[in-house]
Amino acid sequence: MDKNRFSQFEERIQALVEGGFARLFAGRLQPREVALRLARAMEDTADVDDMGNLCAPNRYAVHLHPDDHAALLETQPDLAATLAKHLIALAHESELYLDVPPEVDLVADNAVTLHAVTVQAQHAPYVRQATDVMRATDPDEIVSIADSPAMPAAFLVLDRDRYVPLARTVTNIGRRRDNHIVLDDRRVSRHHGQLRFRFGQFVLYDLASRGGTFVNNTRISECVLRSGDVISLAGVQVVFMIDDQPAGRSLTATDTQVIVIKNDDAEGGVS
Repeated sequence: MDKNRFSQFEERIQALVEGGFARLFAGRLQPREVALRLARAMEDTADVDDMGNLCAPNRYAVHLHPDDHAALLETQPDLAATLAKHLIALAHESELYLDVPPEVDLVADNAVTLHAVTVQAQHAPYVRQATDVMRATDPDEIVSIADSPAMPAAFLVLDRDRYVPLARTVTNIGRRRDNHIVLDDRRVSRHHGQLRFRFGQFVLYDLASRGGTFVNNTRISECVLRSGDVISLAGVQVVFMIDDQPAGRSLTATDTQVIVIKNDDAEGGVS
């Protein structure tokens, strides 16, 4: 985790612990430790769904020492449901998508030491009900966010004169044809990177690609982009620009751009 992302992670944890979350554990567990375990399980298990959303897992197993398990359920019989609501707030703060309300299982586990906790997360199959509603347990748990600003006219430049407008809030880039921008180059992973417009900025994410994602020659896992940044996807270079879209280049948000870049001599890309 890079320094900037670690700082943001710490801020999310602090905001959670300073709210009603801290009162749940009656002095038996450290609220900060529980928050850290939940947040790391959520972020480490996040995955991209078929629609291109970076999704938080929807099932969490919280393992507790049997004595803590019994004591907490005696004083907080709705602890699992309350934790699930806090997870919604945490996903919101982490800018992760939740298609369905998360579920929490509290597990009595002799392998866990007294007053400690471990958390396991997974993406479990789920049939959404019409009555499912995802709400935060307390408005103070979520930092208020102003209405999303309008997207600027942003685009990627390839080969100096090929313009690919970024007209959607989530844009997937990779070698497979189910991406929004398809780079037909063997160095590029099937699902290589993702561009997301969040809170007035474009953020580039590397999706565990084999060849790596670089911005201005620095390898990144996520990076807020600025106009003029040079992006390298395993050696395939594009330039991110924010400006007036060139005349005649306008595309709708539903268009998939197939950018054919042939490089039969390139190695890798099998991921």
